[in-house]
Amino acid sequence: MGYINRWWGIVLLFALLTLAAPVSAATGTIQVNVHPGGGTICLGTTCRDCPVMTEGPASVTFENMEAGQYHMLNVFGTPGYEPWLGQIYLNPSGTALTRDIYLKALPPKPPETANVQLSIRPDGGRACINRMCELSSGDGTGSWSVQFTDIAANTNHTVTIAREGNATWTTKVRLLPGQTSTMSVVLEPLPPVESPPPTPVPVTTPVPEPTRAGLPAWLAFLAFGACCTVWVLKGRRQG
Repeated sequence: MGYINRWWGIVLLFALLTLAAPVSAATGTIQVNVHPGGGTICLGTTCRDCPVMTEGPASVTFENMEAGQYHMLNVFGTPGYEPWLGQIYLNPSGTALTRDIYLKALPPKPPETANVQLSIRPDGGRACINRMCELSSGDGTGSWSVQFTDIAANTNHTVTIAREGNATWTTKVRLLPGQTSTMSVVLEPLPPVESPPPTPVPVTTPVPEPTRAGLPAWLAFLAFGACCTVWVLKGRRQG
C-alpha cells in the first residue's frame, strides 16, 4: 500500500511539473511599410531607422514578435511629416503581418518676421526699409518715429532715411525672428551751397560809321559853272 501511494505521489508531482513548465509562445513577423520613408520606426521596444525612398514606401521588418499580443508602433522623425502612433495586433497563429502607414504632412510654417523701430531727428523727411516708405509731415524743428512690422527675418534689408537739406542716411540690417530692432538717427545738415560768381557780360562798343567828307567849295563852284556853260551853249544852238 505504501508503495502504491508513493507511486501515485510521483505521478502527481510529474503532472504538476509538466503543467508548470513554460509553454513556448508563438512568434511571427511584422512588416511595416511607411509612406514616405525616413525617420525612425519603433515596434514595442525595438527601434530601427527607416530608409529614405525617392519613390514608394520604405519597408522595415520585425521578426520574432510575440503572437496573440498588441504591439505599440511609433513612427517619428520623418522630415516634414507628423509622427504616427498606434497598435498592431499579431494573431495567435503567428503568421506574417504587413501594415502600411501613411504619414500626414505637417502644415506649412508661417514665415518668421521681425520689426524695425526708427527714431529720427529732424522730422519732415522720408524713412524707407527696402521699398516700403513712410513720410513725416514735420517742419524740420522736431523729431519723429516710425515702426515697420512683419519684416522677413533672417534676410538682409536696407534702411534709408532722406530729407531735403540733410545728408541721406542708409544702413544694412539683418533681423532675428521675433526681434524688434531699434535705431536712433540724427541726420547731418548739408553744407551751404556757394553761389557761383556772376559771369561778366562783355560790353560791345559800337563802331561809328565813317563820315563822308563834303566836296571842296571850289570844286562845287566849278561844277556849277560847267553846268551853266553847257546850258547856255545848248540854248544858242537851239536859237
